[in-house]
Amino acid sequence: MTPSSLSLTAALVSSLSERRFQALKANARCPRGTGLLLFDLDDTIVQSGSYVSSRVLMALRSARDAGFVLSVASGRPLCLVNKPLLKSGVMQYAVCANGASVYRLGDERPLVSEHMTRGDALACYDMLARFKPAWNGFFDGKAYFEWKGASYLLTGRTGAVARANRSTDRCGAKRQKRTAIGRVLNVGWRGMRYLGRMIGGGKTRQVFSLRRCLLRAHGDIEKIGCTIPDFRSCAQAAELLRADGRFEVVSMGTTELEITARGVSKGTGTQALLHELGVGPERAVAFGDGGNDLPLAAVVGRFVAMGNADDEVKDAAFEVCPSVLDDGVAIWIENMLAAGGLEEGRRYV
Repeated sequence: MTPSSLSLTAALVSSLSERRFQALKANARCPRGTGLLLFDLDDTIVQSGSYVSSRVLMALRSARDAGFVLSVASGRPLCLVNKPLLKSGVMQYAVCANGASVYRLGDERPLVSEHMTRGDALACYDMLARFKPAWNGFFDGKAYFEWKGASYLLTGRTGAVARANRSTDRCGAKRQKRTAIGRVLNVGWRGMRYLGRMIGGGKTRQVFSLRRCLLRAHGDIEKIGCTIPDFRSCAQAAELLRADGRFEVVSMGTTELEITARGVSKGTGTQALLHELGVGPERAVAFGDGGNDLPLAAVVGRFVAMGNADDEVKDAAFEVCPSVLDDGVAIWIENMLAAGGLEEGRRYV
């Protein structure tokens, strides 16, 4: 074979190899192999229950453009995931209801469904009856909230009114104290929202009894939760459920419990997603602030706590970024990308 033919053959092989590589890369579940970024919503990238700053959105787009796969990792069901965030198109997957359901966004059917039975959900409801909790539940593609939750909101004992005392402008500035009139109007607006949920036909329903809704459920239950204003009673309720052995129980602050089937958490949902994508845990980063985010720390290579996170969450983190009010997630992503990408052992804040 002549030198010219050898050169031609080598060039052809090189061309075929490159084309094959490009085809494999295009068909891969995590195309550029950069890694997976998972984000809790409330008080991690979402402020005041619904607002995502423009800086955070821009940073998320930059991370996706750099080749990262982005996923929600929330206690919310899919029907309560922030709609502007979904419409922005930056998120590709969602670990919902503390890992009970995992979705490829755009597909109606979940990739993973680890739900509790209706019988177990009813048993849980009845076990805690003496504590007089206000319940919520996620099933049949809807979110149900007992009307008693409105009374707890108005007393301020669950911290909801504390959030009503602050506001955030649309430019992402830090929250400022409301005037007395502003507080009254805000509580009034929340009351109207509860009324709308009671009489509306959407995917969020305000109900008098979650138990009645559970009895009419068509399928299994993603997650249930409750608010018990007395922190001692809330702690007793959590211990009661854990001793039963059928439930995974997460304490959110001192007055709220989130309950899934035994062994189901954001951690298990994330493990399923990593398997789906073919991404190793060392290439996964998760951000969070609350008790239901702690299982993430055990299954990803790097867990980043928010500056506003609970102390136990900060203790479990590899690093702590600034608070949600300071666009902490955006700052971490900007620093990571400016440094050339994710590097093991390196801190970005």
